[in-house]
Amino acid sequence: MIAEERTDLKISAILDNRGSDCASGFVRLLEIVDGLAPGEILQVLSTDRVSRRELRDWAARSGNTLLESRVTGPLWRREYHFLIRKEGS
Repeated sequence: MIAEERTDLKISAILDNRGSDCASGFVRLLEIVDGLAPGEILQVLSTDRVSRRELRDWAARSGNTLLESRVTGPLWRREYHFLIRKEGS
């Protein structure tokens, strides 16, 4: 788990997309979420600043819940960390 993040949640899967663009990670995101049971949590790590908007919008459209969205690191080495809970069946 990431330092200073919520410790009350059990992470079921991690998608480390740091160093890649959001589009390539999106296919992997869909595959991972498809394999999760409702209620399980996915942690996504990214260096793509567009991921903030893309994951927020995707979660709203897909019916999943974006539990957390954090920005870490200095300006020249930003990272974006997300926790997404799979909803539904």
